[in-house]
Amino acid sequence: MNIHIIFTGGTIGSVQSDEKVIHAHPKASYTLLKMYMEKYGGDNSEFVFSSPYHILSENLSAENILSLIADINDILKDKSISGIIITHGTDTLQYTAGVLGYVFGAACIPIVLVSSDRVLTDNRANGLVNFKYAVDFIKGGYGTGVFVSYRGKEGTPVIHRSTRLNGFAAFSADITSICGRYYGRFDNDVYVQYDSSTVNGRAAMFDNTDDIMLNGTSGDIINIIPYPGMKYPKITKNTKAVLHGSYHSGTICINDEFERFAKNAEEKDIPIYLTGLDTDQAVYETVCRYSDHGIRILPKSAFIAQYCKLWLAVSNGLRIDEIMQTCVAYDHLY
Repeated sequence: MNIHIIFTGGTIGSVQSDEKVIHAHPKASYTLLKMYMEKYGGDNSEFVFSSPYHILSENLSAENILSLIADINDILKDKSISGIIITHGTDTLQYTAGVLGYVFGAACIPIVLVSSDRVLTDNRANGLVNFKYAVDFIKGGYGTGVFVSYRGKEGTPVIHRSTRLNGFAAFSADITSICGRYYGRFDNDVYVQYDSSTVNGRAAMFDNTDDIMLNGTSGDIINIIPYPGMKYPKITKNTKAVLHGSYHSGTICINDEFERFAKNAEEKDIPIYLTGLDTDQAVYETVCRYSDHGIRILPKSAFIAQYCKLWLAVSNGLRIDEIMQTCVAYDHLY
């Protein structure tokens, strides 16, 4: 079985100096493979490699993601490849995973992102385990499309869909799926399927993945996370859409400040999308005022994934409202 590994850096591809400073270093990537072969070697896996860039993931750019997409497109032309593993830093993993999920959700082989909470030479690091179960997932043929392999603090190796990832909690590198709806897990090395949803919508955003665009800056999209006393940003001539997060109950403050912002958006025909509201539950009275201000409530989904979806839609001239309301790559929960 041939598995292609794409090294992109991050903590899993870094070394730590004596001064306790972490540096991205290409040799750390091959340390991962060496550790894997020493501990789990002897199977029938053959690995091939590429590295379109090698950075700490907080420095991730649109150009990096596009070069990764181009690399994957080239790899998919090789029909001998059974799966792809992408090593990635934890800081921005959800963003790369989200974009790749929307681009390669219809891929006929599994594409699995792996990361590490610490440098690999730290015996507390989970990078080797995450890599091991990515290999096992590919070898088992348990799914196609884009996934993330991660063992969190609970100790169970979990396979997540790439478009269902929560953002990180403070001071934690744990990766989780929204509403706990992960794809599968490994219990004592035995794979257990958890969410077996069939496609309700589209497997991917694009029929042709060769000409994907991704604007270099996200200035076309205004991302908003609510907080008490917040001030809304200005809508500019470049603004194409607003993505508005909510408090855990799906609420935001509807005050004069918001009403001015919403009126300005409506006058400029700028859609405001809101995530975080479960319309199957009882809602607070604040929510009843959303329709008065043109707020478009998205189906239950992850904020970061919806940002990635909107970023791709704006960058590629898609019909924004149509694609945001459509389930793509399993991003909407039902």
